[in-house]
This record gives sequence, structure tokens and C-alpha cells, in this order.
Amino acid sequence: MGEGLFDTNRLIESAKENKKDLKGYTKIFNIIEFPKIIEFFSYIDVLYPEQSDYDLAIKIATELYKIGKPVPSIDIIIGAICINSNLILFSKDKHFEYIKEVASELQIFQDG
Repeated sequence: MGEGLFDTNRLIESAKENKKDLKGYTKIFNIIEFPKIIEFFSYIDVLYPEQSDYDLAIKIATELYKIGKPVPSIDIIIGAICINSNLILFSKDKHFEYIKEVASELQIFQDG
């Protein structure tokens, strides 16, 4: 399995289980949502969206709209970051399955 990007729910779960050895990436959105991440995980790098991520997010949002499956905009941007960075998304959020319907290149690891 390749490098991963951890969504907030995965980071919170790992913090509750006192698993501090996660290695990979998260998004700036996660830091804003759960600031304790910075203190808890020393091997997590923070990614910021780039213009190409926003461009892809617009395309994904348009396709989701066409099939009648709206997804929160932050999740769409997260999906775009993962696609553009070729990262596996570790999340328990089912919204990403909708994104995968219109962007099959999104790699998701969901075990719960």
C-alpha cells in the first residue's frame, strides 16, 4: 500500500487509541478541525491545497451534481488532493465513495 493521507476521523480514532506512530499526510483542514493533531502526531506532514486541487474539485463537484449526489466541498477538495498527490485516503467518511463514483482514480482505504 502506498503513502496515505489521514482524514480527521482516522486521526481522532488513533489519538483515542494512543497510537502516535502514524506516518503520512493530513490536510490543513484537519489541523483547523482538530488542532491537537499537531501535538499528538509527530510524523504527519500537512498538505495545503494547490490551484490544481481546486480545479479538479470543481470538475468532481460538477459530476456529483449531475448524478444527484452532493458532497461537502471540503471532502471534494480532500479527494482532489489525494488524486493529484497519488495518496491513499484513510477515512471512515462514506462521502468519499460518492466521489469515487465520478473520480475512479481516488484510492480509499476504509475498514469501518
